[in-house]
Amino acid sequence: MITITPAAAARLSALIAQEQDADRLGIKIIATTSGCGSLAYSIAITEASRMDKSIDVSGIRLFYREEEKDMLNGIIVDFDPMTGRFSLAHPRPPQTGCPLSH
Repeated sequence: MITITPAAAARLSALIAQEQDADRLGIKIIATTSGCGSLAYSIAITEASRMDKSIDVSGIRLFYREEEKDMLNGIIVDFDPMTGRFSLAHPRPPQTGCPLSH
């Protein structure tokens, strides 16, 4: 489904371990539209909601909803220790079907 690089997995594990309820936490990838036809992705450390499914990816619990599966398929989560930032990239971003008009 998605790839979490070793650097991202290590950093996410450390962040989750700092929380009191770490045993219930995982990550959720959130897709938002950043304009007509393009998606931007963000990551949240959270508990699963009632509708979420859960899978283990590189030792990190990933929460998602069945209807999000296709949209998330192929995402790569990475972490740059020099900048302290996560990056989320999709090598083949899904099309949103929004026609661009000029």
